[in-house]
Amino acid sequence: MKAIPEKGIRRILFFLSCMAVMLGLFIAGFCGAAAEETAAASGNEEDEWTVLIYVCGSDLESQYGFATGNLQELAGVHEPENGIGIIIPDVMNIPDLQVKLPGKVNILMETGGASEWHAQDLGMEIRTDCLQDWEYIPGKGTETGEFRMLREKPLASMAEAGTLAEFIAWGKENRPAKKYALILWDHGGGSKTGLFIDELFDGDYMALDELREALAAGGVHFEAILFDACMMANIETASAVREYASWMIASQETVPAKGTALGDWMQELLYVTDADGRMLGRWVCDMTQIKFANEDDEQSREMMTWSVINLSKLERLEKNFDQFFARMNELYVKYPLLLSSIVRSVFHTEQYGNGSDNMMDLAGILFQQSLRSVAGETLQWEMQDALAEVVDYSLRGAGKPAARGISFCYATNFTLPELDVYARNCPSPNYLALLDAISPWTAPDEVYQQVEKLPEMAELPGSTITIHKTTGEDGIPEFSVEDENNYLGAVTCNLYKEDEESGQMISLGLIPAYYETENGIYHWQNSGNWASIDGKLCHLEMLTIPMNGNYDMLYNIPISVDARRWNLRSGYRWKKDTYEVYGLWQGFNADAQMFNRNTKPISSVTGQEFNLIYPVVSEDGLLSGDYEPSDPLTFQRMVNIEKTPLPPGNYELEYVLYDVFIRQVRLERVKMTWDGTGMHITDSSWEGDITMDISSYYEKNSKNISIQDVEELSTE
Repeated sequence: MKAIPEKGIRRILFFLSCMAVMLGLFIAGFCGAAAEETAAASGNEEDEWTVLIYVCGSDLESQYGFATGNLQELAGVHEPENGIGIIIPDVMNIPDLQVKLPGKVNILMETGGASEWHAQDLGMEIRTDCLQDWEYIPGKGTETGEFRMLREKPLASMAEAGTLAEFIAWGKENRPAKKYALILWDHGGGSKTGLFIDELFDGDYMALDELREALAAGGVHFEAILFDACMMANIETASAVREYASWMIASQETVPAKGTALGDWMQELLYVTDADGRMLGRWVCDMTQIKFANEDDEQSREMMTWSVINLSKLERLEKNFDQFFARMNELYVKYPLLLSSIVRSVFHTEQYGNGSDNMMDLAGILFQQSLRSVAGETLQWEMQDALAEVVDYSLRGAGKPAARGISFCYATNFTLPELDVYARNCPSPNYLALLDAISPWTAPDEVYQQVEKLPEMAELPGSTITIHKTTGEDGIPEFSVEDENNYLGAVTCNLYKEDEESGQMISLGLIPAYYETENGIYHWQNSGNWASIDGKLCHLEMLTIPMNGNYDMLYNIPISVDARRWNLRSGYRWKKDTYEVYGLWQGFNADAQMFNRNTKPISSVTGQEFNLIYPVVSEDGLLSGDYEPSDPLTFQRMVNIEKTPLPPGNYELEYVLYDVFIRQVRLERVKMTWDGTGMHITDSSWEGDITMDISSYYEKNSKNISIQDVEELSTE
């Protein structure tokens, strides 16, 4: 995991850069002074819109050309024919359709953050040794539009607040207008991380508090801010930007690398310049959905979520969000069993990303019956009504049927540095007080100027659990639990296999452990069988937590294609006992802690060879970052995952326990042999009892279960 950057130095640099913002408005960059005069010459305060597109190309552009793909869409945007735009009437006051001349729309963009660009065919010579600002001049009629370079300035990280602030202020100065929109294009990591990966500055990224600083220094109130980046439709991001924009347009889930339907919604804006941010947001949502409906990419269609968020209504929802956690804190001290019930309801809601970022649909907890018993019907309705006010419009794919437009970050299992970052962006002091109480982290002093400090979890009665380890009739290790306050939330099984050729232990991944309600036993079900493709075992990387007996799962199955890591994104339907394959996803960028937006349909790789890959376990029992490949397989138009018998050999089974706050502890691995008919434990360490305080045990023994994501695979 990449260490959180040292914020003290970055904040000093930010304030220095802010001092240079106004100077930069009058002094051109070191290699483009002449172009600055052209930029300033066409400013007009009567222009209807200025759209600022901030394109941090990152690996999305350098490796795949996705930013260029969006610019190609923009290159098809043209001025309305004969200068006529259609204005939608107010049907309450104007009975007839009106036609009038549309206002002018300025389109400016800044490019940087990528080690290579692919936009030469668009007439754009985008450099990597400096930042460049461009204007797109729409074509007239059937004429092609033009990208005109306005200025170049010294290279800087696009993830620095000062860089974004200077671009915003420069855009306002040189293309003043009645309304402004800001498009932020690149990677996004939700509330945990932020957005952007500048590959020219060691993967530098921008946290949400830095985004807030950039918008404040930029000096523009935007009609709309669009996040063309993953997982940014959340209450923490909305709180960061609400003072600087009226509307926010974003996705709760990962966003395909091809981005929004930039050309389509921009064209609509040129025709209907009277549009406000709400209307623009609906165009972005609907036209992007249509764009991917016409793509042969089932994953992008299935997992799509977009919403239009009314930032002017957010303050009420923030207060309700804090009030919810105030009630949670009362339960934490007085009624822990009821707290456990409420917390479990989180896992009935839609989850986003790969599971480790803990982005949860906010509506999912507001509609739980358990909330009514605590908050009462009045408060529950107030919270639901506030959310409905904030989410003006949303859409979702079939794979995310419960997405309701805005998420929140369930930060209960974050590391101490991650909690330090989250504390700067969380709108609820009561939530931060709870995170302080259940973890070794300490909340900032200003939190306790607003709310009372809670007792540490270990100080409360009933915080320990006792595990009784036994062996089942089938020879499989199993256990039962004494858990006074019902803190144990979920149990999963990690399975490891000894590779016959290398002698190394390899990971087959993580699946749910099943709970037998009649005898209170947790165990690995379907022992002797495992998911496979063409008879070859898969490594299953679990993306969701099987809380509350919900065993429907979302998995990554890591594969190698042309020596590069990809994932088969797959779903498991427990009641049908079947797997579905949605497509290929490049997965998670472990260095920047953000998702890669690159996806592919299976049809695009039909006929190509690939290898299933298995993480190698190091001597200390962790995943080493090396991989063992399977024999080559060939993509068919459909990839079928089936359960097949495990081959005879030596195995290890490890149970991973999650409390209701998703904090995990691992029980000691058990060595076993499988002879084709049954499992046999080969050591005697399993039997016995363990009593543990989850909070203190978590602090000392928690380990990350996600396998390392690398681009160049070490498989030899």
